[in-house]
Formats: sequence, structure tokens, C-alpha cells
Amino acid sequence: MKKKLVQYIIPVILFLIASTIYFSPLLEGKVVQQSDLIHYKGMSKEILDYGKESGKEALWTNSMFGGMPAYLISTNFKGSITTKIIRFFLKVPRPISYHLLLFGLFYLMFLVLGINPWLSFAGALAYAFTSFFFVVFEAGHVTKSLNITYISLLVAGVIVAYKNKLLEGTLLSVLGLAWMISANHLQMTYYAGILVLIIAIVYFIYALKEKTVPAFMKSSVVLLASAALALSLNISTLWPIYEYSKETIRGKSELSQEKEKHSSGLDRDYILDYSYDVGEALTAFIPRLKGGSMREPLGEDSNVYKTLVGSQGKPNALRIANNLPLYWGSQPISGGPMYYGAVLCFLFVLGLFVVKGKDKWWIAATVVVSFALSLGKYFPSLSNLMIDYFPLYNKFRDVKNIIVIQQFAMAFMGVLAVSAIYKREVNEKEFNKGLLYSFAITGGLALLFALIPGMAGDFTAASDARLAQSGWPQQLIDALIADRKMVVQKDAFRTFVFVALAAGVLWAFWKRKLKAEYALALWVVLILADMWPANKRYLNNDSFVAPRKMATPFTASKADQMIQQDNDPYYRVLNLTVSPFTDASTSYFHKSVGGYHAAKLGRYQELITYHISPEIQKMGAVLNKGLNGSNIQNLFDDAPVLKMLNTKYLIINPNSAPVHDPNPIGNAWFVDQFKLVENADVEMAALSGFTPAETAIIDQRFENFVKGKTYTKEGSIKLTEYQPNYLKYTYNSNSEQLAVFSDVYYDKGWNSYIDGNKVPHFRVDYILRGLSVPAGEHTIEFKFEPRSYFLGTRISQISSFIFVLLGFGLFFIWLKKNRSLSLQHKQKENAG
Repeated sequence: MKKKLVQYIIPVILFLIASTIYFSPLLEGKVVQQSDLIHYKGMSKEILDYGKESGKEALWTNSMFGGMPAYLISTNFKGSITTKIIRFFLKVPRPISYHLLLFGLFYLMFLVLGINPWLSFAGALAYAFTSFFFVVFEAGHVTKSLNITYISLLVAGVIVAYKNKLLEGTLLSVLGLAWMISANHLQMTYYAGILVLIIAIVYFIYALKEKTVPAFMKSSVVLLASAALALSLNISTLWPIYEYSKETIRGKSELSQEKEKHSSGLDRDYILDYSYDVGEALTAFIPRLKGGSMREPLGEDSNVYKTLVGSQGKPNALRIANNLPLYWGSQPISGGPMYYGAVLCFLFVLGLFVVKGKDKWWIAATVVVSFALSLGKYFPSLSNLMIDYFPLYNKFRDVKNIIVIQQFAMAFMGVLAVSAIYKREVNEKEFNKGLLYSFAITGGLALLFALIPGMAGDFTAASDARLAQSGWPQQLIDALIADRKMVVQKDAFRTFVFVALAAGVLWAFWKRKLKAEYALALWVVLILADMWPANKRYLNNDSFVAPRKMATPFTASKADQMIQQDNDPYYRVLNLTVSPFTDASTSYFHKSVGGYHAAKLGRYQELITYHISPEIQKMGAVLNKGLNGSNIQNLFDDAPVLKMLNTKYLIINPNSAPVHDPNPIGNAWFVDQFKLVENADVEMAALSGFTPAETAIIDQRFENFVKGKTYTKEGSIKLTEYQPNYLKYTYNSNSEQLAVFSDVYYDKGWNSYIDGNKVPHFRVDYILRGLSVPAGEHTIEFKFEPRSYFLGTRISQISSFIFVLLGFGLFFIWLKKNRSLSLQHKQKENAG
């Protein structure tokens, strides 16, 4: 028993050693410097600070876009026991913890499916070292890289359930899907759902042929119940995000002009912006077929280096040659190719010839479907069909990401192919045919590109024109183009060599010239020799920095420091020294008018498009002419939307004093006029040139709140307490007043109270909150109390109890089964 257990544990230990060596800077206490994680630090600063100071969860933040829910930034969704389990495993420093999970769950999947542990180890190693993980992790897409690790567990559960091991299938699929959802990257979970749907369709076709439809339906019902349990375990996550998504740029717009672009979901061009073409798809096989990344290291072998070294000197030429913009593909930007590996791709093609049964066909279907969908705008008929009719497909951008299920399926096929050969489940003729055809297809394709690199294209990029504008002479650009051609030849020949070696190992094993264990060892060596240096181009020791650099990624400028001296607890800042709406640094120090997030509120984005951006342009024209005491006030007054958002400071130079609104509108104010409008179009138009301190623009659906009332602006209102989830005001007036608050209206959680009694508030000025307040001296409170989060947490807790019962049930069945087997063994011994 111990010997058997050791053979399962040793592969995990070996992989842990390999992963630790790859990420060895972690042993020095360093961390990966990730651009998206740096943005996250800015986005989440207020949320995390509040949590540390109060011990409470900040479900809302005002540090970006005038205020937004914290659900997709940094919220601790409670109630799910599966989330607590995975957090225990993730205590190991990342990326080792993520990488070990990626390997471990793929390895576990094949052990559950009855594959030899050493073969499972080799397959899991190949899958774990595919470049997708390294490229996206280096960029900081940690939720994406974590989410894809759970695909293996989910698929294992699905296949086991369809093999009529219902309880085991339920437990595995619930755990896999629940962990996927908790990773909080719904796009990757959605693609995994497409994979499972393909598996189910293929299995159903086989059930019809084999006349086992009742068993298939039984397993399907169990899997649907498993999915429901996984969803309910994470309902505290899904419910708030779902209701928020309808209010974001992924939801429907009320503006006529926006409706013409898209009825719901994201804009079609935005969805398809990152689409693969056929050449991009082939980078799974030949990594730098499209140049690689925007910063490729070529060193002294580069033509650019040889061109520059005479005039620029060796250090400067080498610096440029190690950061070359080699990428010339169709993507707007590229951090690196999604390289699956020459060995893996070869084994996939081999599997098409030697693997039999239903698994072969769902794998092939997955590869075809994911490839077709990854083409995006290059396959418009299919993409438009999916966007218009396939549920939720229009909620996600960057369609090329669907290749995650393609690389999973190809790795799955590779293991099945080697297993079939290892067990000699194919005859001599089938093996010879499969080996010959797969080598001819993959090796032949690689050799063609090595000999005729021009098949890849003309090696020119849109960025070349920008290089020319920045001062690159044509001679240097020609050298860059020559380098692009060189890496295609080099990588294509490299791929050919690895394909030939992999085919040679298989042939030697089949002809019994090489023992199985030596063949597996050679495959492991080939995989590491192929993938290790390819991945090191994009995630290497230089990617790691001291922890303090990531802990405090932003340094306060002189302007930031001067603004922070303001004792006002709540105002907004517009930073004109950065791109305001793709910037997280300002949110690190202030409540920003802008921010960095792909799921901002739809109404706020519309406000940016139609008013804030034009107002910024107008400000820029004034600033270019120079500021003086007389035009500063006009600078702010001529920007009514920025004014109503309580934009108190402009940063126009980080090293000088900010521009301060001499008469800010404040956090709340009374108005004596209101204008009822019939729809969103009129409301948006009415914000041009209006005076927010005097007039409120109100949609007619909220007419009952102000109907028949008159207001005078008499009295005072003041913010006295600020927390992300809570705002408290005191006010005094001799008559009923209409108060406007410079906070984003979001009726899926914000509640208003006067003297502790809940009262309704309504939307004004397209995005802000309004409240009709009675005469006298009173206290107003706004509390963020999303029912979806709190009730969802209770449901998650109940679901966790059910999951625990399921786990105990499986344990007792296993215990009973083992006791029964042990008793049978003893009876046989006694009988003998």
C-alpha cells in the first residue's frame, strides 16, 4: 500500500521541485512585478484600508468613477466552505501555488480516469508548462490564471459522472465549478461551460448509438444538480455581480445612440477587438511565428544589434536588442504567444489517428469550436451569430481567450495518445500510419516555415510607422523586419527538431528498443527543454522585484501631497497628467473622477463619453493659454458635470501645486429649481450648460418625488461622517428642500434614512442621488446594504452544509466499500 502511495506522491514532489527552481527568486523573498496587480493596488487601496481599520467589508468604493461596487475589485465573499478550502492550499507563495494547482489537478484528473501515474505526470507537466499560464500571470491576470487550473477537476467530475460513478462525479464537479466561480473570472468559467456542453453533446450522441439514454439522462440530471449546488455555494458572489452587471457597460443603455450600437452587452467591436487570425493560432505550435511579444530579447544575435553597435556602442545596442518590438500580428498588444509546445501539438495530431472512442470526438470538437470562435472578427458570420443569439456571449471581450479549452483538450488528447501506445491498444498498422501521418503534418508544417518563412506574411507591423515617427531610420526598421523573419525560421526549425525527437522516442518504444520508463523520462526531458526556455522569455528572474516595490507601487507626487493636506473627508480629483480613465494611480491617493476598470457603470461611461471628456478637452484649451486668478473659477464653472461630481482639484503638473476650485459645490447642496425630462436622451442633453448648484435634471419616472413642490435653497447641509459604505449628513432648513448629493445613484444597495427612518431617494442629473427633505433640523444617512450580498451569504452557508454532507456520504461509501473488499479478501484467505 505504501509503495503504491509513493508512486503517486513522487510526481507531485518532482513537479514542486521543478516549479520552485523555475520561480527561484521566491526563495529570496521576491515577488512577481505584474502590471495588472499594480493597477489592482490603486483600485483596491480604499477598500483594503477600510477593512484593516474597521474590520468590516467595504462593499463600495468612491476611489474610482465617482463610486462603484467593490464586487469586482476586492470583496471577501463569505459563506462558501469551498472558498475556505482553496484559500488553505493557496497559502503557498504564488505563482508556485497556482502552478502546482495547475499541474496537480490535471494530474489528479487522469489518476481518477485510470491513467498510469507516470504518464499522468508527463501529461500534467506538459499542460502546466504551456505558455498561457506564464504570459497571463506575468501580466497580472491572476484570477484568469487561477480559474483555468480548475478546468481539470470539473471535467474529471463530468466524465466520472457519465461513467455512472455519480457520487464521485458530483463531488468533483461541484468542487471544480465552485472553485472556478470563486476565482471570480466569469469569462473563463463561461468557456469551461462551453467545453462541458460539447462533452455532453458527444456523450449524448454515443448514448443514442449505444441505447444508454436513460443512464446518460440520469448522469446529466446529477451534473445539473451539481452545477446548481456549485452556484448556490457561490451565490453571495454571483448574485451581487449579476445585478451589478446589468448596470455596467455590459448592460442595456437607455440612450438611443447607444442602443443602435448594441441592445445589450458590450459593443460588438469591443468584444471582437482581440481576435486571432490563422497565423496567431499557429503560434501554439511555432511560438514566434508572429514575432512573440512587444519586448523580445534577442541580444547580440539580433540584426538590430549588429546595425546599432557601431554607432551606439555595445551597452546601448544590447539594451535595445533585448527589448525589441518584434510582434507584428493582428492583436492590439501582445505580452507573448500562447505556445502549447511542439511535443504536445504533435501528440494531439497523433491522437487523432490512434485514439478511439467518445473522448476523441469531444476533444476534436472542442479544438475546432474554440479555434473558430477565437477567430472573432476574422470569422464574422459565426461571431455575430454567437453575439446575437448565444446566451451571455456578448458580456465578454477578448474572444481569443477561448483557446484555454483548446489547449486543455489538446493536452488531454496527448495523454490519451501516449496511453494508447503505452498499453499497445493499437496494432502495428495503426501505429505506423498514425506516426507517419502525424509527423508528416506537424514536422512538415514546421519545416515549411523554416525553409519558406515568407509563408507567415510580410513581417511588417502597424507599430513600424510609430517607430519611424519616433526617429528610427529605415535601415533600423529593415533590420527589425529581418529579425522577425529570423525568429520565424529559428522557431520553426526548433519545432521541427522537437517533433522529430518526440516521434523518434515513440518509434523506439514501439519497436521495443526503449523501455517504457526511459521513454517517459525522455518525453519529460523534451517537454522541459521545449517549454522552459520559451516561457523564460516572458516570465523570468527579471520579472521579480523586492516585496516593498509591489506593496507601495505608487509614490505620492508634490501635487498629491498638497491635496492630501485638505481636511475635507470627501472630494474628487481629476488627474490630467495621466489618461484619466485608464489610470489607477490617482485612486491610490484620492477619490478619482477617473479610474481603471473594465466593468464601470454604464451611465458613468456615457457621462464620460458625452460630457466629461468634452469638458476635459475644453479645460485643456484653457490650460494651454495659461491660468490666472480670473479664469480659474470659469475653468470649473464651464465644466458643470465635473462640478456636480465635486471635482475639487485638478492635477496638471505632478511637481507643482494642483488647481483648486475656489468655489466647490461640495458633497451635497440644495437647489431651488428642477427640470423634468421625458427620457435619457433629453436628460443627457440637458446637462450641457446647466448650473448644477441651482437646477436638478430629473427623469419623469421620478416625478412623484417632486410633483407639486417648490424649493427655496434656504438652509444648510453638510457631510459629517464618511465611510465607503456609509455617509452621514446634517441639515437645517425652515422649509422642505430638494437636496442633491454628489454620489453615484445605485439602487441595488444604497438606502437612505432621515433620522433613522428609511425613506426613498431618486436619481437626478443622470447619475447622482436626490432626496426631498422635510423642514427642520435632521440627520440624513446613506447606507450601502445590498440584499444580494447578505442574503446570498446565508444561502452560501446553507449550501456549504449540504456540500459537507455530500463529502461525508462519499467517505462512508468508500469506507464501506473498503471494508467489504477487506472482508472478501479475508474470506478467500481462510478458504484457501
